[in-house]
Amino acid sequence: MELWLPAEFLVGVALGSLVLNAIFHTMRCSGALDTEKQLSWVPTFVACVVLTLGSVPYVLLTLSQGLDVSKLVLTDAFSLVLLGGFLSYLIWDLVLGLIYYKSAITILTGYVHHVLYIGLALFSVTHGVSAVFCLMFYNELPTIILALGSLRKEWRSDLLFTTTFFCTRILLHSVFLYKFYWYSDVRFLWKLLLLVFPMHLYWFYGAVRLQVKRRWSKRLSQKLSSEFNASPEETDKLL
Repeated sequence: MELWLPAEFLVGVALGSLVLNAIFHTMRCSGALDTEKQLSWVPTFVACVVLTLGSVPYVLLTLSQGLDVSKLVLTDAFSLVLLGGFLSYLIWDLVLGLIYYKSAITILTGYVHHVLYIGLALFSVTHGVSAVFCLMFYNELPTIILALGSLRKEWRSDLLFTTTFFCTRILLHSVFLYKFYWYSDVRFLWKLLLLVFPMHLYWFYGAVRLQVKRRWSKRLSQKLSSEFNASPEETDKLL
């Protein structure tokens, strides 16, 4: 009896589950993280580092071929293992979230996002385009920056996050959307890229809006501090 899902993919699921749980429970038991929100970023950080590094061979291949996306319409053992690891993250992030950081799981970025990408991952595996999916893992680069800032406040850089988000999930994603629309014979690929693009735009809008709000609050705080001879911390409480 043949497995519906490739063996390499199932190996990736198993390895991902083992690594994620080992690191997560080690961090949880160490007491190094104080809040549920910090704890919730541990699986995401681990997964995004692995996935971003795993996308490098496919990014380099695409660049070496002059962005000829037709060269990526394939399935290989590495992409199946990597995609299996991604699926394990999506599942375990929800499972661990329901147990340890329920307050940090939102409807859009948690349940909707994860269920959508579980479906896309399985679709990619069963339709022989797992390498294309793994190419798109370069999109996780800004998430690494966001995760670091969430784990440690002093590591936070809103400008760096927003800049890398625009370059990867807006600009480069648009380029690949154009390329797959015009130059790929597999017609559903550009539709998959288009499907997730509105979510990227929504998150980018939210990030820019938050930055503008914080910069305005900081300037107002400094102005009030100078006018009323109060410290920035005291004026922040008024805001």
